Amino acid sequence: MPKTKPPTVVQVSPRGGLTLPAEIRRALGVHAGDTLVVSVEDGRILLQPAAVVPVERYSDERIREFAAGAAMTEKEIAKARRKWGT
Repeated sequence: MPKTKPPTVVQVSPRGGLTLPAEIRRALGVHAGDTLVVSVEDGRILLQPAAVVPVERYSDERIREFAAGAAMTEKEIAKARRKWGT
């Protein structure tokens, strides 16, 4: 598909959705379930691929496990103090 293509007319559904023509989806590698960022610039609607990073939520118990694993022993603290000169 050339970088610039003649416009294609699409219709907005009653729920605000629209269908991107298959040729455009294929050319841009857009697949069902992809997430896009919608913005408006100079009166134009722009659609761009979104970088979605999964976020893991931790329970209070799991957070305590992390804290316990990150805690330094008295021996480790003493060694660090000697090394840092404190």
